[in-house]
Amino acid sequence: MTGGLGFIDCVIVDTHFVQRGRIGRLFYAVASNPGMLGIGLGEDAGLLITGGHHMEAIGSGLTILVDGRFISETNIYDVEVGSPVSIDNLKVHVMSIYDKFDLKSHELTINQTLRQNTDSYLKLKDYD
Repeated sequence: MTGGLGFIDCVIVDTHFVQRGRIGRLFYAVASNPGMLGIGLGEDAGLLITGGHHMEAIGSGLTILVDGRFISETNIYDVEVGSPVSIDNLKVHVMSIYDKFDLKSHELTINQTLRQNTDSYLKLKDYD
């Protein structure tokens, strides 16, 4: 892994993430660079970034965010490259369409409109 295209600072982006089972690779990258935010884009997923720090999930796939700022312990520097690692206190977010994440505050806002529609659907389904 090397430097990217420089479109956005302090992030690590991995694509085709879900289908290819790359979560371990992203965990490893973030544990090696705990100040970076790991972004795993699933198939048919993307992020619309505005204002340099507002991200909104687009597409029907999942986006995984891995935040290493709170890692309290890891053995990543004690194991051979490619070996399994241990990481304590790694924070993970899962975003779906229209969810928002602020790169400055590291806060996730889940799209309430879809949630309300899902809650309404589930209530109606109970009457079937």
